Amino acid sequence: MQMCELCGKLTDKLFKVMVEGSEMYVCKECLKFGKSPKSYSRIKKKPVAKVNNEIKNKGRKVRKRRDVFDNLPTLREDYGDVIRKAREKLGLSIEELAEKLKMKATILHKFERYELEPSDEEIKKLEKFLKIKLTDSSEEFDYFNISTDNDSFTLGDFIKMKK
Repeated sequence: MQMCELCGKLTDKLFKVMVEGSEMYVCKECLKFGKSPKSYSRIKKKPVAKVNNEIKNKGRKVRKRRDVFDNLPTLREDYGDVIRKAREKLGLSIEELAEKLKMKATILHKFERYELEPSDEEIKKLEKFLKIKLTDSSEEFDYFNISTDNDSFTLGDFIKMKK
């Protein structure tokens, strides 16, 4: 049995939906409060006639727009440890690595302690020099494991639903 993240009800099957911009796993009754992630977009879409890979809009052909956030790579959760281990493997101190990458040592130190996230440019520099991977591709989850611990709260515990 799995627990709905919205109402807290135990159910055999959960559905993945977007509720107010957050991805949630909900029961069949709570499906009406969200949108399917495949149909969810930040851009309001108007119904248009589709022609091959292009869409027809008021008599002219316009290329179909993609949401730039759908395929955006995300920074790994353990990026600081990955940077530190790769640096230590090469036998470099923070100051030596900073000098080679033309960065400040304090910035690298903050990356390793998770106090600061590297920019895209800094990620590329670190990945190339240390030969590591700091980004994860934004792939959808095929499954979700929910503990049935009754001591935890769900979002449904705090929401008052209008009927």
